[in-house]
Amino acid sequence: MEFNIVSHACLDIRARGKRLVIDPWLNEPTYWSSWWHAPPPVFEPDIFGADYVYITHWHFDHFDPRTLKKFAKTTTVMVPRFPVSGLGDQLRDIGFERIIELPHGKTIALADGFSFTSYQISFQDDSVAVVEADGTVLFDLNDSKPLPSSWRTFRAKYPKVDFMLRSHSPAWSYPTRYTFEDPADRLPVDSRTYMDAFVAAAQQLRPRYAIPFASGICHLHREVRDENRYLVSGPEMKEYFEANASRAPETALVLLPPGSHWSAASGFTVAGDSIVDIVSYAEQRAAQENERLEKVYRLEGEKQIAFEDFSKYFTGFLKATWLLRPFMRKARWVFPIETQQMEYWCVNFGDSTITRSGQMPAAYDSAVSVSPAVLSASLRNTVFTNVDISKRWRVHIKRGSAMRHFIVTNLLLLYEAEYLSPKRLLSWRFLTGYLRRLPEVLDYFQMAFQTATKGKESLVKAVTSIAEG
Repeated sequence: MEFNIVSHACLDIRARGKRLVIDPWLNEPTYWSSWWHAPPPVFEPDIFGADYVYITHWHFDHFDPRTLKKFAKTTTVMVPRFPVSGLGDQLRDIGFERIIELPHGKTIALADGFSFTSYQISFQDDSVAVVEADGTVLFDLNDSKPLPSSWRTFRAKYPKVDFMLRSHSPAWSYPTRYTFEDPADRLPVDSRTYMDAFVAAAQQLRPRYAIPFASGICHLHREVRDENRYLVSGPEMKEYFEANASRAPETALVLLPPGSHWSAASGFTVAGDSIVDIVSYAEQRAAQENERLEKVYRLEGEKQIAFEDFSKYFTGFLKATWLLRPFMRKARWVFPIETQQMEYWCVNFGDSTITRSGQMPAAYDSAVSVSPAVLSASLRNTVFTNVDISKRWRVHIKRGSAMRHFIVTNLLLLYEAEYLSPKRLLSWRFLTGYLRRLPEVLDYFQMAFQTATKGKESLVKAVTSIAEG
């Protein structure tokens, strides 16, 4: 067995004459020009002739149609069999002829002595890829967040793990894009939280090698370029890991920039140096990409958001969540919209009203500022929650409203993933999918109870999943 680090979250694995590529996002940028590779991918054109491709989940930096269109349409594309999923349909639209949906925890053979297992994780849909070949066990955790029952399963089934690959840097907009009227409402999450979660994962799996992964990005769009100072570099993760070596004494952390290689025969081949100063790197890249960025700014400046699109999206959400209205009864979001004059578009989740006004309302929970171009595209394509990942919004939370804001945000995630559709919820696929993951379901019920009774400290564990199994 051998593998190459191709980019951010793209892994190229070969064993027994077969080739598997995981999460090939090889174009840039994504997330409305917010996310760029750091550094760029390293690959040869023959990567598009891989025998297998596996997509861990549907986020743009893992599922990229522009990249997937370059693969041979006879490639076997594997995806997790989530209880609700549109990945198969999207892959068929791209033109793939061989699509396999992998049930949770079921191992399949890619070749004699080369096996693959998908473990579905999280109500927000993610998955862990476990690759076994020639006596080597590789865990690609990407940015999944297993709960205690999953860790117990992993330790019991895989007592000897060779490689753990996992993200280690903030990928969401909280807390850096948020302001709070009352600082006491802040959740205690920061860059260190993500590094600590990486160490905690190594504690659970006890791999020979831990590889910082799925965090090789920077932000070049002028709207979010200041976010680079909050990202965690590979060297910074290594320093933190080694300072906490007593927590994972059996594990060595190895930095593998894109282009790096490992094989059973020759061990590690490290390509170049890891980026140490992400801020300086991003400034240099932005200068190099100035022409492309200026084009983006011009195009975005020409686009407007239609109130009809705004109303249609949130009307659909309110219809889908009418039974959950008691949980949102005081939640009110306002969106300042700059047209020919300032307008304020409001969603009152408690009484299911959507209004527009020329004046800022006195009563609201969250003020959400998004550029018209991004807001329009995200609503029309039902991917509004990806604005959070893009970091291309600003959110101001009124006193005492933080929990309501995050409840609505998570319900929006479920809505976009169609988890609030009665047709989906009552399907055989949904029921059997979660029966296979029943211990994880029980973990979530316990976490929900702890959050309801103990407040935001438990919510942090729910968000970062650093709870031990």
